[in-house]
Amino acid sequence: MATLTLIGEPFPDWEADLQRAAIRDLTAALAETAPRACSARLIVARGSEAPVFSSPKAMVETMPLSTSVLSLVWQNGTTARPLDGEFVHALTPMVPLRNRGADDGSQTSVTVPHAIAWEAPELLGPSQARLFRNFVRRAVKFADVLLTPTYAVASVLHDRYGEQVPVQVLPLAAPEELRRPSDARERRSALGLPERYIVTTTTANEHGRLQWILDALEADPELPPLVIVDGLGPTLHENGRRPKGTPAVSPSAGRTADAAPTPDAVPTRAPASPDAGAAERSATATLTPIAPDPVAMGPIPESLRQRVLVVRPRELADIGAILSGADLMAQPQTCMGSGYPLLGALNSGIPVLHGGAAGYAEISLDAGIAAADAGAFASELGRLCHDATELERMAVLAEDRGRAFTWRNTAWQLWELHANL
Repeated sequence: MATLTLIGEPFPDWEADLQRAAIRDLTAALAETAPRACSARLIVARGSEAPVFSSPKAMVETMPLSTSVLSLVWQNGTTARPLDGEFVHALTPMVPLRNRGADDGSQTSVTVPHAIAWEAPELLGPSQARLFRNFVRRAVKFADVLLTPTYAVASVLHDRYGEQVPVQVLPLAAPEELRRPSDARERRSALGLPERYIVTTTTANEHGRLQWILDALEADPELPPLVIVDGLGPTLHENGRRPKGTPAVSPSAGRTADAAPTPDAVPTRAPASPDAGAAERSATATLTPIAPDPVAMGPIPESLRQRVLVVRPRELADIGAILSGADLMAQPQTCMGSGYPLLGALNSGIPVLHGGAAGYAEISLDAGIAAADAGAFASELGRLCHDATELERMAVLAEDRGRAFTWRNTAWQLWELHANL
């Protein structure tokens, strides 16, 4: 019986919570689509809460190592010996690898979800960017094949490591929590969101280009409010690192944007009360609590304080609720991560206005519109938000495009890939 083993612990960056949810969904889809006499196995670190699968073809095993040491010890080939003879897939580059004989039966596929470590390494910080590149370099050397979610990332890998490196494109899908939840309206109400709004996950640095959206809002008072979902993009503090696991700011009752703000304050919203079902959900559905990052958001102009809202989701499902309620997704960034928020938006029929980054253009296709500079971005934002017919047409295209990305399709392709290695 052939078993495809998935690495359940992702690279420790800003996407780790989303990647855990994605790995869980991929494992379930692999079990559902498994060929006869095949199964899927998810391995998680000691101390990590393991997801529960309904399929007998999906197993979960716990490693004796804790999450905190994996990024160190997995750079040593000795730790890869327990996987000798196994079929292994990792959804991020953090995976134990070593040089094996050609006839030992091992197969390893490694996904490189984004190219930020090369395109904008300052967003990750020197140590994290170096660690990411080190793991990718090991995958280039020891893995059977590298996988990327877009041709844009594949092109970067070929440019860096040569055309001879085996790279294939394997589209990803939105984690279940980033799709429209059944209680989306209630979640948006708890977060205090307006009826109409534009949503973004961008930041105020030169790669995030949040200022493009703020300039458009200042130029057009009739545009809907802007909701910024905090924590879904790579951001840096002045010391070059974003702290992980810092306590979240306590939720405050009422409309915080109405309070008298300090000059550099950013209006924030958090759920008025915890979701009653949160305790019953698996740890893969939660978020590492991080306070809103004022450096990443930058100072919001006084004239926009009532029209810009920074939201701190407490669960991944909150993100799905936020995305699904927007009129439009605005993503002016110069580069893209794994693309999960975009995939979630498309799945809910939310079109995207982007800044021309290759990943956004490739995934959204005709469900997205590119604007290459701040002026064009403001013009397109106004056109879409003021033309209900055009926005509705784009929403239909977005929903149609979103149907192309499912974990079942990804699982089928992954099984086929390993069958052909």
